[in-house]
Amino acid sequence: MLAIDLIQLCICFILVVLGDAQTDVKTVRGIEGQTVTLNTGLTGLQNYMVYWTYDPAGSVTIIATLNVGRNIPEYNERLHLDAQSGSLTIKSLTTNDHGLYELRVVSQQVWKQTFNLTIYAPVSVPNIIKESCSLVCSVKNGRDVILSWYRGEEIINQTSSRDPNITLYLPLELKEGNETYSCVVHNPISNQTTKLSIEDHCQQHTGTNLLC
Repeated sequence: MLAIDLIQLCICFILVVLGDAQTDVKTVRGIEGQTVTLNTGLTGLQNYMVYWTYDPAGSVTIIATLNVGRNIPEYNERLHLDAQSGSLTIKSLTTNDHGLYELRVVSQQVWKQTFNLTIYAPVSVPNIIKESCSLVCSVKNGRDVILSWYRGEEIINQTSSRDPNITLYLPLELKEGNETYSCVVHNPISNQTTKLSIEDHCQQHTGTNLLC
């Protein structure tokens, strides 16, 4: 552990002394359980010192290095650093992997490239609860999940919440006609739909005083 601490101390000293060339932050989306690569678009880095740092919430940690003598062992199982491009591949993604990743290439000055990685879980199939001529659609919430009702191609209502640990509910009062209603849930990387025909639904309630 002492050797690793000394390596990180030396790296931090080099990065501060040389300064850096700033680039724009690149937004990257990953899917929970899968693999993502932070592509640098560079080549010929095999003779340069390369560092990757991770900043989940204001605490920067060096997670991978090239031409420094060793990598940081805690991260070796899930990380692969390409020696030519400096691109970083992260395997078996979890929601805890979201945050800022920064590449630094040391030459006469430090060239820097930053990636903002957001991890999403695929959305679940929405469930429709039927009560006479009213419906309630529900689905497990998650990051950036939106739950919507459609009548045909027209969106008529939607809901969302910043709390990823709750279940979203969206009620709907049906109207006369033979429309098809769809409950749609989506986030930036996936979507699911459950459809319901008014005619089929109301046939299940024949003999009752239903508006539909």
